[in-house]
Amino acid sequence: MKLLKTQSFEIAVNNTGDERASRIAILLPGRLDTKDYINFVSHAEILAKKGFFVVAIDPPGTWDSPGDINDYSTSMYMRAVNELIDYFGNRPTLLLGHSRGGAVAMLASFNPSVVGVVLINAAYGYPSPPDPKLIENNALPEYRDIPPGNVRTVEKRRFDLPLAYFEDGTKHDPASALANFRGAKLLVHATRDEFTPLDEVKEIFSTLSEPKMFLEIDCYHDYRLYPNEIESVNNSLEHFVDKFMPVYF
Repeated sequence: MKLLKTQSFEIAVNNTGDERASRIAILLPGRLDTKDYINFVSHAEILAKKGFFVVAIDPPGTWDSPGDINDYSTSMYMRAVNELIDYFGNRPTLLLGHSRGGAVAMLASFNPSVVGVVLINAAYGYPSPPDPKLIENNALPEYRDIPPGNVRTVEKRRFDLPLAYFEDGTKHDPASALANFRGAKLLVHATRDEFTPLDEVKEIFSTLSEPKMFLEIDCYHDYRLYPNEIESVNNSLEHFVDKFMPVYF
């Protein structure tokens, strides 16, 4: 782990691969998840073997990234991604995101350096509003498993997510951003995703421009708990890069 200082943030990252590579991949965790979960570690290894310099991040204000939890919002997350792209010299960039990280990948795809997106059980709309009964001091307490995250852990990391996070999320439309993206797209979605129905994602996929690929995985939203599905994603990642990335590099 190392800290990178961009224009606005200090961002904790795990780097994998040759930093001199001509192309980079930035891995974007889901809401309050971490770069250290086993799925992202595994994807980073695959992409590094394919010639990417891979940067997996903890978004501002979470886990190893300094700052306050108030720094964590869709707007700030997207800003951090764009500043990282600039930090690494605006090289051709692949964005891989899970859940809310997938939404951020869609929103950041307007950056001219982004040539591909991989969206795994992504959030295509606004964050769901919290149950008022769960709110404490204008924040929603949320708990996350301790890495490596391949199992549910008894010990948890607590985050008090400000209600401003949900208000900020309504300002952004990930699906519309994706519809306008002309680069390579790999959409991965679980048969039993609890948040976005598979059929809805298939419908979105059908409207997207080529080049594109789709993978259906047999699990729930937190696919990091399913080793076979992580392997399926890795296999599709390799195929996706082999098929589409040479077009852009």
